[in-house]
Amino acid sequence: MPHPPVGGSSPKFFCLEVSGVDRLDFAIKLLRKVGYFLLQNWGKVDRVFTKSDFKDLVTDIDKESQRIIVESIKKNFPDEHIIAEEGIYEKGDKIWIVDPIDGTVNFVHGLPSFSISLAYVEKGRIVLGVVHVPVTGETFYAISGEGAYMNGERINVSKRKNLKECVGSTGNYPGFTGRLILSLDNRVRRIRILGSAAASAAYVGAGKFDFFVAKRINPWDVAASMLIVRESGGKVTDFEGSDANIDSRSFLFSNSLIHDEVLNIVKTISEES
Repeated sequence: MPHPPVGGSSPKFFCLEVSGVDRLDFAIKLLRKVGYFLLQNWGKVDRVFTKSDFKDLVTDIDKESQRIIVESIKKNFPDEHIIAEEGIYEKGDKIWIVDPIDGTVNFVHGLPSFSISLAYVEKGRIVLGVVHVPVTGETFYAISGEGAYMNGERINVSKRKNLKECVGSTGNYPGFTGRLILSLDNRVRRIRILGSAAASAAYVGAGKFDFFVAKRINPWDVAASMLIVRESGGKVTDFEGSDANIDSRSFLFSNSLIHDEVLNIVKTISEES
C-alpha cells in the first residue's frame, strides 16, 4: 500500500510506525479483512438485538467485527487505548476509535450502504483515518498533512459552488431530518440518506457528495471521515460553525465552497427542532 503522498514520509508530530508495524498499512489491511468477514454475513443475520430503541440495532456480527479489530490493535499496539461503539471507552493520549459496522440496519437488511471506520488520535488530534466500504471495495484513508486517498488514488472535494448543482446527504434524526430535507428540496439537486455516516462523509471527501449533515452522532461514526474530508480540501464544523472535533456531536461536512450557505440553513432548522 503506497503511503501518501510519496516515499512513505510520515508527519513529524506522531510516529507512523511502532515496533515495525506501520499504522496505515495495519489499519487498511485490518479493515479489508473485517470487510471480507462482513460480506460473508451480509443480509444473513439470524439474531438482531436492540440497544437504545427499536431502531438502534446490534448483532453478533457487530460484536465479532469489533472483537477482531480490538484484539488486533491490542496485539500490535498494546500500550494504546480504544474507544469502540460496542461498550469500550478507554482514556489516554493515544486512542484508536472504532466503528465495527456503521450502518447496521442496512447490513441486517442486505442493503449495500454500510462501512467500517477506524481512526487514530493523539492528544485529541486525529492523525490517521480509514473508512472501508465492503460492498464496493472502496477504502478511503488519510494521514494528517499528507492528503486523502481512495484505493491508492488521491481524492479531492468537489468544486461546485452553486447549491442548485449540488447533491448532499444527511443522517436521520427525529424532528430535524424531515425539516432539513424540506428546506433544501428546492435549493439543491438531490438529497440522499445512505444510512452510514462514515461512508456519507467519506463521499464528500471524494467529491461524490457536496455536503453531509449529521445531528447527534458519536465520535466513532465520523472520526476517520473528519480527517479524510479535511485532507481532501473540505471543511468540517459543528452547527455553530466552529471546527468540529471528536467531542462534537453535530457535524456539517462540505467542499468548503458552499459551507456557509448550507450552515445557515442547518442552523435555522436546528433551532426549530
